[in-house]
Amino acid sequence: MSRASEDVRGRPRGGRVVERAPVYGWARRAVYGGGGAAGRVARGLGAPLGWVWGAAAERRLSAPGSGARLSAAAISVGNVTLGGGGKTSLVEWIVREGAPPGATVGVLSRGYGRQAETPLALAPGQTPARIAEAGDEPALLARAGAWVGVSADRFLAARAVEELGARPDLYVLDDGLQHRAVPRALDLVAFTRADLFAPARCVPAGPLRQRASWVPPHAVWVVVGTDPRGADWPPGSIGRAYFAWWRELPGTSADWEAGGPVTLASWIARRGEPFDPEIPVVVIAGVARPETAADLARAGGLEVAALAAFPDHHLYSAREIARLRASHPGAAFVMTEKDAVKCEAGWFGDTPAGVLKRRLVPRDPDLLRREIADAIAWRD
Repeated sequence: MSRASEDVRGRPRGGRVVERAPVYGWARRAVYGGGGAAGRVARGLGAPLGWVWGAAAERRLSAPGSGARLSAAAISVGNVTLGGGGKTSLVEWIVREGAPPGATVGVLSRGYGRQAETPLALAPGQTPARIAEAGDEPALLARAGAWVGVSADRFLAARAVEELGARPDLYVLDDGLQHRAVPRALDLVAFTRADLFAPARCVPAGPLRQRASWVPPHAVWVVVGTDPRGADWPPGSIGRAYFAWWRELPGTSADWEAGGPVTLASWIARRGEPFDPEIPVVVIAGVARPETAADLARAGGLEVAALAAFPDHHLYSAREIARLRASHPGAAFVMTEKDAVKCEAGWFGDTPAGVLKRRLVPRDPDLLRREIADAIAWRD
């Protein structure tokens, strides 16, 4: 347990941080440019492996596809970096607002972290019988109103959706930028402001999944938190390495819009009862950047006593929540929606528990809507 953790760029943040997986947490910070002196050493030692990773990724991304096509237009939403980036929130925006009126949207996901291999489909609003069978992000997207197919093979995921009777007008590949087997008319590439300060090196020397020289055939960028055009990004940073994208490719910045914390029980029941515990809260965050959940809690007017940081996509259990309650007596708990979909209200007993709601809001939504509509027309 430490006082004043670091964010991905090594800047101090107030409050206690409880790393439930300390090695994972340190590695997460290190690849993004943090982790102190040990992080700098690790990035230096990882540089040769990063070069190998980048070369292998370049060969894979430039290889010809299978030639098979989905039954409807396809676009992808993904990142050039490990984890985070707002990609699933961008997919949710497409489902709720970005697709043409009346269009049926099917989302295809590998279901990262799921404990099953059989293809699975969820109807809009459907809750999976066991979250471990679907994964947290597919469950959230079905809750948002999408048909969702889950499989490492996106063609099998689409077949599962269609076997439920759906006939999507548009398929969206969630985290599909590097999945080039499926032809698509558009790649929406999501970044966050923090991404742009990180070292422009491939894993494990940095967070890049491929070299910055690779450009998808038809790409549109979305940067959450800042407009990257015209900014003077630090030498060696992702913001500097992707300078040509900001200048030559279409794109828009985006913001987070907080919906205000609500109680866990009402969130599960799809209501919206305000969460105002009037006591300090422990933030539970099993997301790529857990410190952002603590920031969201503070922005919602909550006093943060501690941040319990778990690995991304972590599956919770009643026993684990009981241990957290025992180690933080007198505190309330609050979590992201991605965490809430994996928890039960009863696990918290009489301890107040809430959910932090937020939505991604593009600053130029019409640009994205035009690109999406063009992608559907291109397939037709």
